[in-house]
Amino acid sequence: MKAFMYRNKNFIFCCVIMAAVYLLDSLIFFSQMELMYDFFSRKTIGAISTGWAYLTQGVGLVLFMFLYKTRSHLSARRGFQVTMFLLEVPVLMISILVPGKVVLICMIVLLNIIVGIHTGFTFTLAAAHAPASRLGLCYGLAYAVGALGTWLISEITGGVLTSYRIIFVDSLIIALIVVLILMYRDAFGDGRDEETDDSGFAGQALGLSPDTEKGRKILILLCLVIAIMAPISSIGTNNNLYVEYCRELDLLAQRSFYAVGLIAAGLIIDKNRVIGGVCALVSLIYPIVLIMIYRESGLVTLVIGMSYAILGFFAVYRAVSFMSVAAESRKLQFAPLGLTVARVCEAVVVLAIAETGCDELTLVILVSVLFIPLVLLFYYMEKMKNTPIEVPLEGARELSGDERRVAFAKRYGLTRREEEISMFLSEGRSNGEIAELLQLSENTVRFHVSNILKKTGMKDRNEVSRAYRL
Repeated sequence: MKAFMYRNKNFIFCCVIMAAVYLLDSLIFFSQMELMYDFFSRKTIGAISTGWAYLTQGVGLVLFMFLYKTRSHLSARRGFQVTMFLLEVPVLMISILVPGKVVLICMIVLLNIIVGIHTGFTFTLAAAHAPASRLGLCYGLAYAVGALGTWLISEITGGVLTSYRIIFVDSLIIALIVVLILMYRDAFGDGRDEETDDSGFAGQALGLSPDTEKGRKILILLCLVIAIMAPISSIGTNNNLYVEYCRELDLLAQRSFYAVGLIAAGLIIDKNRVIGGVCALVSLIYPIVLIMIYRESGLVTLVIGMSYAILGFFAVYRAVSFMSVAAESRKLQFAPLGLTVARVCEAVVVLAIAETGCDELTLVILVSVLFIPLVLLFYYMEKMKNTPIEVPLEGARELSGDERRVAFAKRYGLTRREEEISMFLSEGRSNGEIAELLQLSENTVRFHVSNILKKTGMKDRNEVSRAYRL
């Protein structure tokens, strides 16, 4: 058992912190929904909870990606993330203890921006440290724990998510997350669990890095695929049947179905990313076709529950696809991009439906139209991934950053982590900056820099930088 824990410590740590964050976010989401019942109609609540709330969460995700790209020394710091989580306590207390429509809306906006920021943090954490071959299981398992945990807590509290007990539970979870954040850098050893991560930089062989022209095209195609999948998924899970039959506690109970789907999707996507993507594509059909035509009250709960289970495939696919790109290319700011695109597109569709009042027939026609470009884009993207990269003869052109990194590592027999750090050395970054970017301790970075110098036979980091650029 001890040996298992040691070999898988990074995977377990990423699962635990992500599960705690998702549990917190889920409790906040349903607490806000329950509070809104005192002021708004069900239709308005749907527009706010999955419309404006998702849109502001997207703003938080964009803000995190911008900070990580331009101010990585700030966004990756433990102090910054701890502050973001601690801010949730007073904001949540104000939401529950200070009644009022305006106050509630302001707190919802603020909370969802904060949620977007710390969700981006957990995605980059998983991309940096979880085994690339088990990212799907890591995300699916963590999300499932959050979904089931919300339901269990609602059962314990009698279905009331706006009481002093919920503030206490949320505060305990936030305290746990803060402790995990404060210790995570020392808990991680040399990045990923090497014995279980045999994928390496698999994306380099396929040209998935955003540094290459092919990688940029695939990234754009992936964004478009997610941007079309999200509205279809949102139409399927925000239709009249949910509004008619699902009360708050019933909706929470459906999360158990969601948990099963998330874990199953994580396992399949880890086994084969293409099959996982096809499953996500096909899963979008179920809510549209079955839920909109099936209304026999005795089985509605089962029908909706199954729709949640199948929804898990899209939820895992939109997250893991971009976390994989981030892990393979070491461009960690891309890790939350899939969720960002999905949240914004889902919000736009929900708000548009709420404004126009589209009937079910119109929505089915819209979904049918969207499926045509979706299938074509997905096919073209997968075909491009499997197209071999034609590498010209030495000297025919300047090597891309991705190719240069691979060539330098191969020349001196560097490990994957040493390969990453040598790239940052070539950019003139300090040990502290590298530690922030890779979310490692400075001692670990020093250890790898020392190994790089030994393997290359160079005397200092400046010589490594010069040799890297040759």
